[in-house]
Amino acid sequence: MIMAARRRTTRKAPVRRTRRRSMGQKITASKVNAATMTAVKAGLGGVLASALTNTAGKAIPGGFGPYVGLVGSVATSLFFKQPEIAAGMAGYAGPKVLSALPGVGGFLAAGYDAQDSMYLQEGGSGIYSSDYTLSGYEVPGL
Repeated sequence: MIMAARRRTTRKAPVRRTRRRSMGQKITASKVNAATMTAVKAGLGGVLASALTNTAGKAIPGGFGPYVGLVGSVATSLFFKQPEIAAGMAGYAGPKVLSALPGVGGFLAAGYDAQDSMYLQEGGSGIYSSDYTLSGYEVPGL
C-alpha cells in the first residue's frame, strides 16, 4: 500500500491593521466635546488664578502676590488632579511672575519699539535694509 505524502501547513500570523493618526481624521461630537471641556477648564483656571492673585496675593505682605497663582496651580495639579485647570492658572500667573522678577519686569514693561532696532528701520539706514551698499569694496557680481 502506497501512502500519499502528508502536506504540512504553516499557520500564518494574523494581519494586524493599525489606524494611522493624521490631520484628516474625522471630527466627531465626542472629540469636540472633549476639546471644549479642556478649554473651559483652562479658562476656569485663569479665572481662579485671577481671583486668588487679587484677593490672597494682596493680603500677603512681602511681594509674594504674583507667585500666589503659580502656587495655586501646583496645588491644583497635585491635590485635585486637574491638570487643565492648573494649566489655566499657570497661564494667568506666568506673566505676573515674570514681571515681578528683578531685571525682567522693567524690560517687559518698556515693551519693544521697532524704531530702536537697527535691523528693521523704515528709513532704510539699517544694515539689513535694501539700500545698504558695500561702498569701497569690490563685490563680485554687483
